[in-house]
Amino acid sequence: MVDRSNGEPRYPVRVVISRTGLTADLLRAWERRYGAVKPQRSAGKQRLYSEDDVARLTLLRRATIAGHSVAEIARLDRFALEALVDEPTPARLRPPDEAIEAVVSAATNAAERLDAAGVESALKRGALSFGAGALIDHVVSRFLHRVGERWHEGRLSPAHEHLASAAVRRVLAWTTEAYTPSPRAPRLVVATPSGERHEFGAMLTAAAAVEEGWRVVYLGPSLPAAHIVDAAKQVNARAIALSVVYASGAEMDDVYTTARTLPRGMTLIVGGAAADSHRDSLGKAGAVVVPDMTAFRRTLRSLRASTRIEEHEVTTTDAE
Repeated sequence: MVDRSNGEPRYPVRVVISRTGLTADLLRAWERRYGAVKPQRSAGKQRLYSEDDVARLTLLRRATIAGHSVAEIARLDRFALEALVDEPTPARLRPPDEAIEAVVSAATNAAERLDAAGVESALKRGALSFGAGALIDHVVSRFLHRVGERWHEGRLSPAHEHLASAAVRRVLAWTTEAYTPSPRAPRLVVATPSGERHEFGAMLTAAAAVEEGWRVVYLGPSLPAAHIVDAAKQVNARAIALSVVYASGAEMDDVYTTARTLPRGMTLIVGGAAADSHRDSLGKAGAVVVPDMTAFRRTLRSLRASTRIEEHEVTTTDAE
């Protein structure tokens, strides 16, 4: 319900949570500790937020996901916040291992209780505390590995694993919403080869690429090479990223087919557990094999830098 008693609409907590993507605990903490917003109170002492409050909180969420500390930016005005979220992502440091473990443990405990909201809340706190890069590179991967281990040990059921997976998918989508790539940013097509149905490596790859400023076309799991390449050609992609985790001979054949049929100037990036055992042959086929997310990010930055150089050379030639 929206309060319009004073002319300007005022929103209760549940509406603000829905519109900003913040949890109730984070919203309360940002108000009390950092003075991020100062909501009015209804006659019944209910907190009511203005449209400007909602806009500020949304900008603060985007800035903290990008790696800025809420303690340092909470008092900035709206114009300064808008400028901040348009800046390049600040340099990231790996959070302390105990901080990562605290988030992973909280998310795992929630998954064991089949508490999807608890999983999402824990992971969102991690994103807002450490930034999206640390969440993607260090938190989500460890959480999914932990859930997988417990499933293999028989301590969690397939229902627990599915709930955890769905929660991660929603959190990654929530995280990447904070980024708006430039219209001139290069495109990356992300998928898994035909037969490879383990999707989370691809999802993490897509999220990391968005954070690196790429425009991502996410095709999902188990897609034949011809369809992946056709999609990449259609969107004029600079690269294709494939995740191969438990790929057998047939799935790897599809990866090699993708490498052989790439148009000139397009790069194939391959990651995942199965890729490492095919490193030499994939390299000979022209693919770039990345053993971890750090190497993937380096590859994206290198490709983007080379794209800028090529565009500059074309512009210079045209001007002559």
